[in-house]
Amino acid sequence: MKGQGGQLEIRKVQKTGTSTMTVSLPKDWIEANGVKPGDQVSIEVQPDGSLTIEPKIQSVKKAFIATISVAMDEPTEHLVRKLIGAYLAGSTIIEVRSKGRMDLGVKRSIKDFTRLVSGPEIIEETANTVVLHNLSSPLQLPQRKCVRRMHLMVDTMHRDALTAYVNGDLSLAEDVIERDLEVDRLYWLTVKQHSMILDDRRLARDMGVSVQDSLSLLLVARILERVGDHAEKIARQAIAIAGDENPPVVKEMRDIGLRALEVLGRSVDSFTVQNEPLANATIDGGGKLVEEGAELQPRLQGYGGMGTMSRTAVMESIMRTTMYAMDIAEIAINDAMRNEMEKRIE
Repeated sequence: MKGQGGQLEIRKVQKTGTSTMTVSLPKDWIEANGVKPGDQVSIEVQPDGSLTIEPKIQSVKKAFIATISVAMDEPTEHLVRKLIGAYLAGSTIIEVRSKGRMDLGVKRSIKDFTRLVSGPEIIEETANTVVLHNLSSPLQLPQRKCVRRMHLMVDTMHRDALTAYVNGDLSLAEDVIERDLEVDRLYWLTVKQHSMILDDRRLARDMGVSVQDSLSLLLVARILERVGDHAEKIARQAIAIAGDENPPVVKEMRDIGLRALEVLGRSVDSFTVQNEPLANATIDGGGKLVEEGAELQPRLQGYGGMGTMSRTAVMESIMRTTMYAMDIAEIAINDAMRNEMEKRIE
């Protein structure tokens, strides 16, 4: 048993009746949770045989305030990183302060941060202070839904980016780039939810996941965020070569890109249902597609001109997407094996 400070405590089990065994609770834990004689606590048996004891107390939502001081010569990138850190730590209110008048670039970075993550909104702004308030609930869009939505978004982004590249559609390419921001928002929300679950296991139960499930969802979300980045890269290449005539081989490249998305879809499906045979088949199919892409590379480079580097970059993004899909399938296998072992223990 661990005390409130996380230090391991050894306590003796005592017999209080013909068949009842009891163990005392740490004093600091009792005081921190306001437990009194006669109160109820919930006890849950974990898959590894350990027990989780929680006070059956109506929780009161507290406002956690983070204050960030901005120096006059501090790079705005440093501020954004601190804002993300405060957001992931579960801060309800974030106050950004400066000793003198806040630079307009700093305020612009704070507004960019509110577009990068989901929840915080600016509720107060003065000459030297900006206050953000986060009223969003993690239960409104749980991790599983975040990951599903991310997959749908990056799939569409890739399809549109490939179309924009082949057809020279600038408007479509720019739209893909804008959509990547929403993928980032969902990713940071997934990271925050995992952090909150580590602090409060009851939240995991409310979201219908275990701590291990939450970690796997976080890993998949990170992979999908990178897949979205590659869709953005393809879109930027479409803008870079706008007006150039594409050789016929580019359509073959697009076909491989669409097949890469099929591999990604199967990998996400195998992860969702924890289907080990499907995951293994997906990895095998992805490996063959990577080999096909490698065989196509020399033909992409055989036309010369400025488009050669662009086509190489696009094919690289397609291959990276395929390999990321294979990574998701590996996570699916790991989860399936873990759950199978847990069932045997039960």
